[in-house]
Amino acid sequence: MESKFFWLSDSAQSLTSNLDGKHLHWTTDINEELPIFMPPYKHGQEAPITFVEIFQQAVLETPNKPALRVKKADKWITWTFQEYYSDALLFATSLISLGISQRKVVNIIGFNAPEWILSFAGSVMANCIPTGIYTTSGTETCHYIADHSEAELIVAQNESHLMKYLKVIDKLPKIKAFVVYWPTGNLKEINSPVPIYSWTEFLALGENVDPGEVENRMSSIRPSSCMTIVYTSGTTGPPKGVLLSHDNLAWSGRRLRDVSEPYGDDEHSISYLPLSHVVQQTIDFFGCLIAKVCIDFADEDALQGSLGKTIKEVRPTYFFGVPRVYEKLEEKIKAMFNSLPPSKKKIVNWAREVAYRNVLNQLENRPVEKSFYVAKAVFLDKFREMLGFDRCRTLMYGAAPLSRSTLKFFISLNMPIISGYGMSETAAPMTFGTYKNGNIWSQGAVLPGAELVIMNSKGVQLPAGEAGEICYRGRNKFAGYLKNEKETRECIDQNGFLHSGDEGYLDRDGFLFITGRIKELIITAGGENIPPFLIEEQIKDISKIFNTVLVVGEGKKYLGALISFKKALQPDGSFSEKLTPEVVEILKAHGSPVKENRQALVCPIVKKYIQSCIDKYNKHATSRAQHIRKWGFLPQDFSIAGGELTATMKVKRKVVHKKYEAAIEQLFIDPTL
Repeated sequence: MESKFFWLSDSAQSLTSNLDGKHLHWTTDINEELPIFMPPYKHGQEAPITFVEIFQQAVLETPNKPALRVKKADKWITWTFQEYYSDALLFATSLISLGISQRKVVNIIGFNAPEWILSFAGSVMANCIPTGIYTTSGTETCHYIADHSEAELIVAQNESHLMKYLKVIDKLPKIKAFVVYWPTGNLKEINSPVPIYSWTEFLALGENVDPGEVENRMSSIRPSSCMTIVYTSGTTGPPKGVLLSHDNLAWSGRRLRDVSEPYGDDEHSISYLPLSHVVQQTIDFFGCLIAKVCIDFADEDALQGSLGKTIKEVRPTYFFGVPRVYEKLEEKIKAMFNSLPPSKKKIVNWAREVAYRNVLNQLENRPVEKSFYVAKAVFLDKFREMLGFDRCRTLMYGAAPLSRSTLKFFISLNMPIISGYGMSETAAPMTFGTYKNGNIWSQGAVLPGAELVIMNSKGVQLPAGEAGEICYRGRNKFAGYLKNEKETRECIDQNGFLHSGDEGYLDRDGFLFITGRIKELIITAGGENIPPFLIEEQIKDISKIFNTVLVVGEGKKYLGALISFKKALQPDGSFSEKLTPEVVEILKAHGSPVKENRQALVCPIVKKYIQSCIDKYNKHATSRAQHIRKWGFLPQDFSIAGGELTATMKVKRKVVHKKYEAAIEQLFIDPTL
């Protein structure tokens, strides 16, 4: 397959003089710049730009507009774009004062905060390379990333994260200092062989440094320079360091802007997902700067329950969430609806039925019924306002699949959620859904100016409708994995296509549908290749009682499944023993009076109902090989703390299989099946 891409310019062409052919599409060196490939399409031809140039343009155009907001002691504190830039510049001068050279790495660990953003932006302005670390990372992971990236400065939220590094400081000789931006005690009392600065103390280091030194550093930054390292969450092994350039992220940020246009004068986005994740970085550092959107920081316990309060207060105009965020919101809304008196419940149900039909009519360019406007006035608009989404033009999900049933639920509230599919290796997006001429059930269409094809195992492009590996190339494709040539070669082919490891197909209209991870395919004893993800989603769509369905059967004669029920959330975000009201109602309708998980696990009526759901799935399964022959209960629900989920709620299947090996083996002890 011939490449349709060509060199950016003579200056980029000159970069190839020191590279042989194998390096035109990848590198594992943090200091090696690749040529920028620009496809001959409208969006592929945009002039490359750096983060600093985007930042300076935002300050020039809207210096006094709110850029960052955080709530402390019940009061919102605001940074304008000019103040944001000035504080980031001060962080950069402090790096210089500390003796951090250009192209050296700064690790940042902590919850989303202005200080996190300023550390990142200031590091880039000093021509250093900021790298975010998940707050869920333990000492071992923190040590691995700091050592692997050769970090010279650690910025930590508090003493708890600081101690993860101090425990292994003797193994990290390159670290020159620590900065703690939200200390809970006296930092002077902590023993450390290198300095520990509070936020204020660190910024004071740069007050006497000539800002011209930062200007000199910024002038040496090129769009093709590596801007950040995003470490993968390690679902298939040790974290890999994804090298992303300024152009990679800027191009993704521009596409993000396109999805949510037009913009007004009072735009807000809530920052609450890990800033160490590429999605939140693309939104906060590029999308929000390009569109002059104010970033409002959620409370640290956002995912444990306070996010809803922040949404009501901020009333965002753009909102991105991982599926679990929408699922939690769905559970709360359903509990609210279940508590309504019959008369009001009847009105809500009518409005939702009307909304579901007519939102789909709008998305598919069909005429809208007059009753839709009545439903909006009577219930839908008021309900959106009550939730805090009345100003929100774009609701988007990504990072993991969203179930069809949850998508349907929000459509019935006149709140369609569009998809974004991508990877760390593509600076977030490869595809976006749209509200216009879009297939809302898909993962959307490839970004304008990029290419997405489906290939078989031999690298041959497949026609529409045939499933294979999702492969992609575009301006946002990463350079390679830091110090990892083997994995880089396996990911990027000789034509510059990134091989995602995901399996899917394109329909005739170019919309992408994902069928699972290639490495997660179950190969049965009979040689059948089965994608567990599709089966799991189909079973969850049959009944709303299931929280988790795990399909297993690698090397076995048949497939089995472990399941868990939807349970009410506790204040700390963990699951309680109480089943959700929806589950209680469904089981009651089938004759079971259970209200708690422990009761459901032993109730014969519940077991009979679950078997009926499995039977219903089997009846419509693609083949007998995909039938579920036996099922059992999961010993406990998956969680980030338990190690079964990544920070973005993806299942770590290898971890799960090892952790629940005994429960899985119980499904295959009967040799007669």
